[in-house]
Parts: sequence; C-alpha cells; structure tokens
Amino acid sequence: APESILLLTFTRRAAEEMLKRAAGIAERGTTITGRIWGGTFHATGNRILRMYAKAAGLSPDFTVLDRSDAEDMMNVVRHEMGLHSRDRRFPRKRTCVSVYSRCVNGTEDLTSVLERHFPWCAQWEEELKLLFQTYVQQKQERNVLDYDDLLLYWGELLKNDHIAKEIGGRFEHILVDEYQDSSRVQYD
Repeated sequence: APESILLLTFTRRAAEEMLKRAAGIAERGTTITGRIWGGTFHATGNRILRMYAKAAGLSPDFTVLDRSDAEDMMNVVRHEMGLHSRDRRFPRKRTCVSVYSRCVNGTEDLTSVLERHFPWCAQWEEELKLLFQTYVQQKQERNVLDYDDLLLYWGELLKNDHIAKEIGGRFEHILVDEYQDSSRVQYD
C-alpha cells in the first residue's frame, strides 16, 4: 500500500522526482496516490512534529525558520549581545549559523568544529557558546524551529519507545535517497 512506504531524500528536487515516480507506480495498481508519504528529511520531520507536537514538547502552531530567517534571528541576537561592535570583527550571521548547524547536526563539539572547519573563528569560542545558548532560548520563547531543530526534535521524539513504535508502525518500507548531489543524478 502506498501509505505504508516512506520516501526520504535531501533536496526538494529529488523529493519531487521520487514522489512523481512513486505516484506513477502506485497509479498502475491503485488510485490512492495522495496517501504516499515522502519528501525531504526536513519536510517529513515537520509533518511528524506537527502530529506529535505535544509529545515533543512543542506547541502545534510552531513556525519554521528557513535558513535566511535563521540567519536574521541569529543576527538580531548577535546585535542584542553587542557582538557586532568589537575591535576585532565577530563572525557574520551566515558563519554563525553554519558553525551552529555543524555543531548541532554532527558529533563534534564547538571546539572541534572551530578547529576543523572555522579556524578563523576560534578566538570567539566563548562568545559563540553564549550566542548559541541565547539563540536557542529565543527560538523557544518565540515558538520557532529552524531546519536543524526539525531533525533534532524528530530524533528526540523517536527516543520515546511508544511513539517510535507508533511512527514506525505506519511504514513497512523506508526508502532513502542517499545521493546528496541530485543535480548530477541520472534518472532512467
């Protein structure tokens, strides 16, 4: 049954292609193509978190910040903390979000992320820690999630055995498109 298959990928373009193909296959044997679950990891995380918001500790009417909005919010926090007016230039909002995202999505701590990927920002480690803590606090106060949060909250939600079984019980198969550069994918 189409509704028992979850299709996941990294980009919208790849998600559209996967869903289009799945709909074409499903139409051959059934007319319930609107029930196919699939999309990007972030879109699927958003959908699941809306369904299980209370269990995830969220208000169901949360807002999702896109990358640009997350950068703007980080910049506001940065300015409120006075980090924009230093003798030495503090990292820009885009860099701050990139550092934050790498820390949140990876297994490396801030020190390692700075050493390996952003060595020019290492002098600001303590300020970045405080900035990120304040950013998280402000997101929570405003009932907003960024893209990283969609994955984090989804992951935390699945640590609850009852909810993990309930969500997992929806699907017989989970298909993941591992190829991250969908612009180079050759479809037959």
